[in-house]
Amino acid sequence: MDFYRPVWAKVNLNNIKDNLRFIKTIIPKSTKIMAVVKANGYGHGSIEVAKAAIKAGVERLGVASVEEALELINNNIKAPMHLLSEPPISSVKIIVKNATIKNSIISTVYTKIFAKALSEEAHNQNKKCLVHVKVDTGMHRVGISTKNTISLVKYISSLPNIEIEGLFTHFACADDPENAYTLLQLRRFIELKETLKKNNLKFKIYHCANSAAMLNFSQTHLDMVRIGIAMYGLRPSEKTFSPKLKPALSLKAKISYLKEIEKGEGISYGLTLKTNKKSLIATVPIGYADGYPRQLSNKGVVLVKGKRVPVVGNVTMDNIMIDVTDIDEVKIGDEVVIIGNQGNKKIEVNELSKALNTIDYEIVCGITNRVPRIYVE
Repeated sequence: MDFYRPVWAKVNLNNIKDNLRFIKTIIPKSTKIMAVVKANGYGHGSIEVAKAAIKAGVERLGVASVEEALELINNNIKAPMHLLSEPPISSVKIIVKNATIKNSIISTVYTKIFAKALSEEAHNQNKKCLVHVKVDTGMHRVGISTKNTISLVKYISSLPNIEIEGLFTHFACADDPENAYTLLQLRRFIELKETLKKNNLKFKIYHCANSAAMLNFSQTHLDMVRIGIAMYGLRPSEKTFSPKLKPALSLKAKISYLKEIEKGEGISYGLTLKTNKKSLIATVPIGYADGYPRQLSNKGVVLVKGKRVPVVGNVTMDNIMIDVTDIDEVKIGDEVVIIGNQGNKKIEVNELSKALNTIDYEIVCGITNRVPRIYVE
């Protein structure tokens, strides 16, 4: 791909594969992995990440929407794709159309109305669709309540052309290894599983662990784990991380302009920073339209020639300004590292997320599509 604006994200696919291989060593051999590639692969690029995950032996993919599943299918990705929330009824026709052996879109279900619509469409197209029932064990976002699950499962089981393959839930606090709420949710889920079995309602796959639970609570691994943030080598939270996970993404640019600024001059919109001496200011062509948060105005840091230099003035839509006064022989075209390593220095995603009082997910998911992704093996 040709690109002319010197800003890019480099994604190391080997690191993604290595992270998945490491995860396989800490889960039971019989436990499947669902690689979660929603939100454009957490900003890394869903298509290439999906290919890498499949090469690493992942059996299934997780997406947020039918549109995300279709993008993968249209790019010849062959794996069962789980919709992690129940899709709108308007999507049943295209879901059933793609109910093939290698590319089945597996719907999450937690309402009778959707289950009925999917069953009717599957009957009309003479196909069979797999579904997973999502149970709300305490996060209270989506999912059928535990007390109403048996009724829903019996109803779905009575419908033609659809089959419940799995039952799952999602944890609210798994990123905190000291929070007992995860074990409470797990107990509710296991109790429900046993109650269903007593009613002769058994399924092939029970799953509840996301990346955080996979790392913090081995008893949650069950039949499948859903791996998102850990696959990309990032932290589920400050309390949860493995040093064996390798960050896959770096974000870089090149200096596009240099200018000398006299002492006392203001920089960028609002002139929020004024120089305290004659300064050399570099413009870097990355801004909040690329996903570099405006909240990092006057407090962000980047790397130039292996040294940390400050972002000065307000972040603009297309550019940031950095103070390179103390960098020797700096010139237009020099590489600027926003995320990643340069020399013996590094800026991790976690440094940015901590500075903004947010999480690693938001930083990488915020890198927009106008930043080219370059993939390396």
